[in-house]
Amino acid sequence: MEAGGTERERTHSFSEKHEIYLIGEQLRRDMNSSMLIRDRRYHLRNYRQCFAGNETVDWLLRCKHCSSRAASVAGMRILQNHGIFHHVCDDHTFKDDQLFYRFRRDDDTSADKDLTLFYTGIQIYLRMTKKKGLVSDFVHAGQTYHNAFMGSKFVEWLTGQKEAVTREDAIYLGRQLLENNIIRHVTDDHHFRNAESLFYQFSIDFDRRRVLSDVFKLPATMSRLSPVRLSFSVDSHDEHSVMPKPITHKEDRDDVYTGSFDRSGSGSWSSDNEQGIDTRELNAPKSVMLRQATADELESLDTPYIKHRMRIISDSVGYGFVLRGDGPTYVQTVDPTGPAASAGLKVRQYVYAVNCVNVLRKNHKDVGRTIMSNENVLDITVLTHRRDVNNV
Repeated sequence: MEAGGTERERTHSFSEKHEIYLIGEQLRRDMNSSMLIRDRRYHLRNYRQCFAGNETVDWLLRCKHCSSRAASVAGMRILQNHGIFHHVCDDHTFKDDQLFYRFRRDDDTSADKDLTLFYTGIQIYLRMTKKKGLVSDFVHAGQTYHNAFMGSKFVEWLTGQKEAVTREDAIYLGRQLLENNIIRHVTDDHHFRNAESLFYQFSIDFDRRRVLSDVFKLPATMSRLSPVRLSFSVDSHDEHSVMPKPITHKEDRDDVYTGSFDRSGSGSWSSDNEQGIDTRELNAPKSVMLRQATADELESLDTPYIKHRMRIISDSVGYGFVLRGDGPTYVQTVDPTGPAASAGLKVRQYVYAVNCVNVLRKNHKDVGRTIMSNENVLDITVLTHRRDVNNV
């Protein structure tokens, strides 16, 4: 490092969806090594490259991935809900039974473009880190960037690889990887470009070992990331009180989880699962964001997001939208018949300011409390991606 320079450590700011993808991929590799994934035969029919539910639960306990059979089933269902594996006939959720399942990567049946791109990112990472000098520490403008690579070198290396055959293809792939938070500019100031002066890093720590029970530690499985519904109802004690409606999630499974929010925005959950496994996120609505931008990216000079200010007047039910996000906060759902929709609010917009106060770095609960403190009139500034501006 140059004298007087400052060291800039690599960050590991990646989406929880990517973390679940990584848990699933590492599990697949370990299960392959343990011969759990193999060709099987049942009722005179052959099933290629599959694993049995009960054998997998035995193995998960033996390898200390989870502490109980119920936790193992719950964790596997989270992976299944993210499209990482499926029942060989698509007839069952994961069960502790003699049922066969297959990783979608092994039969190439995934329709999830994010997951497919993520697997491409893994392969690129593995090959790039093996090539000497491509990923290394760089000193630029007095700062050291660890495990980084130049945009131009990345394009040059990708050209001719199976992921890209032309420079245009390589640049497009680089932009896709950045937009999906698989790579990032070292200071989050630039999109991906074919330039020697711009340095990038992988946003994800591909090498850290993970176990299945790690899915229960992710913020998305905790109540702090459950959506705050901004709606009003009349209370017999205080007709102007803000009372978000209870949220109930249910699907075809043995355990049902319900949640509700008090007027401060904090959540409480209960379950009829005898094991007490906190798996409510199995039923929580998926984020509408393909990739959640950082606050720094939204405020950068070359951000593709444009500010739009609007005024929303609540009706007897409320404003009619749902927020999510841990800073920045974004719009998850808009009631098509509500005041917010009439004012032009759209899903995937980021909340920049409420009543002219910048809330870009606040989580959805803080933003929700600020909004609900208004007296039926909301002055809100949102950020809309340039590609969506014509639809606003």
